[in-house]
Amino acid sequence: MAWFPTDTGRIYYEVHGAQGEETEPLTLLHNFMSTGKQAWGALLPALGRGYRVLLPDLPGHGRSEGHPRDFDHGAMARQLAALMAAEGALQGHLAGVSSGGMIALRMVHQGHAHPGTLALVSTTYSNAPEVLGPTVRLTPDRFRAGRNWLEATARLHDPHHRPGYFQEVLLPAFRRLTPERTVDLSPEELARMAMPACIVHGAEDEFFPPHIPRTMAQAMPRAELHLIPGQGHALIFRRPWQVRDILLDFLSRHPL
Repeated sequence: MAWFPTDTGRIYYEVHGAQGEETEPLTLLHNFMSTGKQAWGALLPALGRGYRVLLPDLPGHGRSEGHPRDFDHGAMARQLAALMAAEGALQGHLAGVSSGGMIALRMVHQGHAHPGTLALVSTTYSNAPEVLGPTVRLTPDRFRAGRNWLEATARLHDPHHRPGYFQEVLLPAFRRLTPERTVDLSPEELARMAMPACIVHGAEDEFFPPHIPRTMAQAMPRAELHLIPGQGHALIFRRPWQVRDILLDFLSRHPL
């Protein structure tokens, strides 16, 4: 993997797919506690046929080092935008899943990047309790996954850091996330994001109820919404082919 220096450590990343001056760049940001390849790997063969795919591990995830204090998504947005600038991808296509989507929104809102399109999978524009709803908690025990998902997730990170890194660093950081550290935008702020946007969401998402993607789609001037019936938060893992087909169709209709 290549690496890019930041003020808190190296970001490791891969570049996949088509090359050449005319090839449109596509940056893919993964979810918290995952890695780029783990989240987006099933989509890479199809996406790489038409795009130059920039696939980083978020700071403090996978091989990447030195996360910003408290995994602040605003700082991560700044660092990842610097990587995108170095790779000529600041005005390319940008897609993020869950926390990766929050970072993408922060990147646009803070003016670090001006992507030609924006794709948001299983994410939210705000983690404020009044937006999520009184019964929703952003905690690992709400995630509907297999019995051993925590152990499997640890194996994505510990070999690149130290034994116990996931349990002692990443998992506690997830439990401490707040709207200030992740994302807390208003519909009025979303309305200023004028690029074509594709919102893909599970209709039974256990973290971000369907009123959240509906609000995003209504607020963003050029957004389209795809609500997948019967699906929860791990949409990119449970329905990668569906996310792939939606994303490829969207990108084909909005070339740079």
